[in-house]
Amino acid sequence: MKRTFLLSLIALLSLSTIQAAEPAWQENPHSLSISAGAVSGFYLAKSLFSWIPVAAGHSQNVKYYGNYGLQYYYQTKRWCRVGVKGNWEGDFYDLYTAKKDDPKALKKGVTFDHAVSLVASVQFTYLNMEHVQLYSGLDAGAAAYIKDTRYEAGYDDGKGNSHPVQVTWLPAFNLTPIGVAFGSWRVFGYLETNIGYEAFAKIGLGVHI
Repeated sequence: MKRTFLLSLIALLSLSTIQAAEPAWQENPHSLSISAGAVSGFYLAKSLFSWIPVAAGHSQNVKYYGNYGLQYYYQTKRWCRVGVKGNWEGDFYDLYTAKKDDPKALKKGVTFDHAVSLVASVQFTYLNMEHVQLYSGLDAGAAAYIKDTRYEAGYDDGKGNSHPVQVTWLPAFNLTPIGVAFGSWRVFGYLETNIGYEAFAKIGLGVHI
């Protein structure tokens, strides 16, 4: 009888200890965060092909704006969270009538490029300490690649358009091989490596609510 009572007491104490260790994520399962980084896999890939601004015929003076994101997650388990992520990456460049070093080259306009993606996301935590977590993730969704060209007076795209805007819809994906989050269950920061539509190296700041 005493042995049964002691075993029951130990079991109850163990359960209460487990429950006491987890209320933070259970009470604040939602999180919002912002992020910033430089150069995504998508940007690198598009820069290697002819339809990309960097490789276009007479484009010069490329200026890269960066890669920025907004993330929402819901913690379903201590080791798993699901959510949605929005991401933007962009640059702009000047257009010339010929190569810029050609003495006859004249600037004829500018082009702004935007890559906007919206994806569903799942992340798995495989090291879960009080103030540090290591995780990996996978995202999939859709993206819009927007090319906004604005020609100088007297120039157009050859079809009579002085301000053509081209939108190309693409599938979006992203793999996070490794990420590290640090802080508390209220405010946290994180660093990530990514392959896909997000920056190869990304830093972020978020809150649990």
